[in-house]
Amino acid sequence: MSGLALAGRCWRLGDDVASDALISARHVFEYDPRLLKKHILAEVRPEFAAEAKPGDILVVGKRFAHGSQHSHPFIALKELGVGLIARTLSRPAFRLAIYMGVPLLEVGEDVYDQLGDGDRLRVDFATGAIADETSGARLQADPLPAFLLEIVAAGGGLGHLKQQHAAAA
Repeated sequence: MSGLALAGRCWRLGDDVASDALISARHVFEYDPRLLKKHILAEVRPEFAAEAKPGDILVVGKRFAHGSQHSHPFIALKELGVGLIARTLSRPAFRLAIYMGVPLLEVGEDVYDQLGDGDRLRVDFATGAIADETSGARLQADPLPAFLLEIVAAGGGLGHLKQQHAAAA
């Protein structure tokens, strides 16, 4: 599947997961994505880093990644090849996810409540279509605006800038 359509396991978290709980502060000076992905969610879901596969979807509640803002968790999620469905993200976390190239959707409580931990999901981030293959539910969310989807599809802000530069050359 493309970077904007993923299929895999649902990893569900609740509300109020602070950004400092996503990757421990002791890794604040690490920027190698291969190292960071080993530490993502170690304090919240210790098995996540070892068991998550490309295409899996992290489904999170309200106020995900609030507090201190670091790019590290989003670098790790991108390296893992994981998408993000959130009830709400803080605005800085939203911008970091886009800039790092993490496919994401913000959803209402009605959609969030239907996605179970361990369910098999198929998500098209470009259209907002969510299929829970475990429960059979077919859900719809508002996708990101086209200009943000372009950034995510390019692999993030730097990839998008490189594409624009190459097109102008």
